[in-house]
Amino acid sequence: MVRKNERGFTLIEMLIVLGIIGLLMTIVIPDMFKTRETSNREACTASLRGIQSSLELYYTHYKYYPDNLQALITEGYVSEGSDKDPWSNVYNYQPKKEGGSTIASNYLLGSSGPDGRNGSDDDVEAPVNPKRHSFKAAGGSQ
Repeated sequence: MVRKNERGFTLIEMLIVLGIIGLLMTIVIPDMFKTRETSNREACTASLRGIQSSLELYYTHYKYYPDNLQALITEGYVSEGSDKDPWSNVYNYQPKKEGGSTIASNYLLGSSGPDGRNGSDDDVEAPVNPKRHSFKAAGGSQ
């Protein structure tokens, strides 16, 4: 039962509230996406650091770097799926065989970033010794 002196919200009041909520959403949502992108890049860098450690451990054991990252998984140096970045792309790994050698004495490592394309601005470089292991330092993508 509704009394005459009880009133609900008017249409103007509802529109003002919805406008304020909409304004807050336009401020908050872009920040959430930016934060997510930053966390994915940090996770990618941390994962690359772990892969580099595993590659160095592999090198210490075999005295050469593997031909692909799958060898690290097969040998138990990293877990299954560790060869993929946060955007589900396989990390870019290229063993470097210098001087006509059949074994790799160096490597390039990185991620294509969220767009999945090598050589773009959103690529993530190898965090440890990027002058030696980065695709960018080597003069471009593979």
